[in-house]
Amino acid sequence: MGYTIRSNYIIRFQKDSGIEPMVVTSAQDTNPGDREVIDGTSYQRTPSLPGKLPPGLREGMLMQRLLRQVHAAIKEFQPELIHAHSPMLVGLPALAAARWHNLPFVYEVRDLWENASVDRGKFKEDGLMYKGARGAESIIYRTADAVVAICEKLREVIAPRVGTHTALHVVGNGVEVEAFSPEPADDAVRATYGLEGKRCIGYIGTFQPYEGLSSLVAAMPAIKQAIPEAHLMITGAGGVEDELKAQVARENLGDTVTFTGRVPHDEVKKLYAIPELFVYPRILTRTTAITTPLKPLEAMASGKPVLVSDVGAMLELVKPGETGNVFQAGSSADLAAKAIEI
Repeated sequence: MGYTIRSNYIIRFQKDSGIEPMVVTSAQDTNPGDREVIDGTSYQRTPSLPGKLPPGLREGMLMQRLLRQVHAAIKEFQPELIHAHSPMLVGLPALAAARWHNLPFVYEVRDLWENASVDRGKFKEDGLMYKGARGAESIIYRTADAVVAICEKLREVIAPRVGTHTALHVVGNGVEVEAFSPEPADDAVRATYGLEGKRCIGYIGTFQPYEGLSSLVAAMPAIKQAIPEAHLMITGAGGVEDELKAQVARENLGDTVTFTGRVPHDEVKKLYAIPELFVYPRILTRTTAITTPLKPLEAMASGKPVLVSDVGAMLELVKPGETGNVFQAGSSADLAAKAIEI
């Protein structure tokens, strides 16, 4: 997922800059609490929570476990700085540990958890859980020594909540272009997924409701009418996958849409080589208005044209007609017209 990929980039390039990182992962990750070394960096795992717990209790226990683990890591590693990323389930324990040990603290905001939780149906808009999460995030913004946002839209939104003595920066999403350089499609990979002779449109990414994939599927009949060889390749899993497959079946698009399933990040480059166009059809929500995804940048680095919806954060990645193309968010008709034109 995007969080893991961004973290890996940061850790690698910190090391290239002469910084020695040590990583503590939260109890939200599925792990037994062991320690391991990855590419020369020590990862200290916080034991995950067993079973299901009531809301509130679960979050409290997640933070308590992480706080203990960060305390232990600080005592052992003796760092000069603590760097944590959102949400507050990570940020609050890391901040508390940093202050206890009198260490500077940097908070990296990748999304507003309260907004994402509304988009995913976990919180009610402006409900008690929403207000509690927003309040906790604001405490971190005001107290951190520095806050980093992943894009300008996000920076604009959190700026009024950041403390007057807190430095606020933008470190935008990016990808390592050498890892996604253009290359010809592999015929064997095409054959694996039954894509021989197809002119593919691609989507590689998460299956969250706000990604707007139903609009992309709905656009395929019009695209196929204009371009009979057109085919949609969707890579990923989870989220609204079942709903998408039901939509494909309902609209008799089984011979037009291929689901590849989840593909490891180090193998996905071969799939980027197949489509002629990548589409990122995000709909407008609290989350998509202010956060940028990584995947369109991977497609760009692979030398592929991209078509994105016109939600605000996407326009930080794509300059229409220059670095990509744009369609009206939520409109499968406009998506189809622009895809056919490209």
